[in-house]
Amino acid sequence: MQRAKLIILLLLMLTGMSCAASVDFTYVIPVTVVLVAIFLASMKMLASAISSTAMEAWVKAELRELIAGVILVAIIYAFFITSRSATSAITGSGDYITTSVKIMNDLLTNSTTGYDRAMEDIIRAGTRIRAAASYAPYMSIPVYIGGITYSTSPLAGVGILFSSLSSATQGLANIIFLYEGIMLLLRFSYTAVPAVLLPVSLSLRLVPFTRKTGNTLIAACLGIMVLLPFSVIFVDQMNKLITYPQAYLSTRSLEFLDPEADAMTVLEPLCESMVIRTMLSLNDQLFSMIVCLPFGGIPIVGAAMYASCQSLVQYVVYPIIMIGTQVVYDATLLSWTIGGEGASYAGFAFSVLYRFLAEVNNLVLLGYIDSLAIAIITISGTRSISVALGGEWYLGGIQRLI
Repeated sequence: MQRAKLIILLLLMLTGMSCAASVDFTYVIPVTVVLVAIFLASMKMLASAISSTAMEAWVKAELRELIAGVILVAIIYAFFITSRSATSAITGSGDYITTSVKIMNDLLTNSTTGYDRAMEDIIRAGTRIRAAASYAPYMSIPVYIGGITYSTSPLAGVGILFSSLSSATQGLANIIFLYEGIMLLLRFSYTAVPAVLLPVSLSLRLVPFTRKTGNTLIAACLGIMVLLPFSVIFVDQMNKLITYPQAYLSTRSLEFLDPEADAMTVLEPLCESMVIRTMLSLNDQLFSMIVCLPFGGIPIVGAAMYASCQSLVQYVVYPIIMIGTQVVYDATLLSWTIGGEGASYAGFAFSVLYRFLAEVNNLVLLGYIDSLAIAIITISGTRSISVALGGEWYLGGIQRLI
């Protein structure tokens, strides 16, 4: 456990160094080979001087390990050169890390199958459902010295669809964050691992006293640099064998989710026009003063015309406008309520969202399956490489993730 903590600490230190500046530690490998060779030669001379057969045997064994380490370095770098042709045969691109990043980016941003598009459409659908569920018109009918006020929320029942939209949003958010993390790790492997982590890991492998730690770090680097990108490419090839979920809402589907009630359509100008809203919100005296104000600027007869206009507008025109507006509003609301338009809207909204959320559910499930496949391939392969190289077989506790 102590050794595992040291490995994790070393990885964190190297990560900080790699992010601090654009550096390349590849030159450390030949320097390490020379220093280790000098050290072993010195130990050989010391063993001969003190006639220690055990030390001479240790030096010979370490010399073989040094040669094996140099061969391992050559094999690893040769693998990266030859892997480009294999990747090119599979994906058409020799840079497999960039290819895997493009695959992950397409999974997120594709205009018809991407997770971002599904999230955007959920927000659009939720906005329309919210507008419909919160629509609650009312009408006031004056009766002599009293009156009657009637209000209704005929579309409030569609609010129950919010629970399904919320669940879909949570699932999509989890997959989006997971995919963004994988894409960040791929970009990290493209920059920091080959320039910093891998050379340092190979150098630690060449040093006699840190061989196991070096082997473990080499396995981790190969897992991030090779297994992770290839697992993404493998998952992408598997996805092409199935009918990929089409989790998006077309323009026509979004139009179905717009309530577009008759009462909303007819009264829309009253709500959108600031001038009309302001004028209708004034009382009779202020309304008449504003309407008749231009007559006050007429010379000589302006004052008399203004007074006459104000009396006419305040006591005749204004009440007619208010009554007419109320009659149109009440008649529109009654016809819309009696016609049962609310029930038809709920049916349309459910049919549209049912198909859409089914595709979203399939997309989220496929995302979890793909993420699990990527994790199993990467972690299991990294552990196998570590065992083959003679490193820490449990990889500092990563074994528990499998």
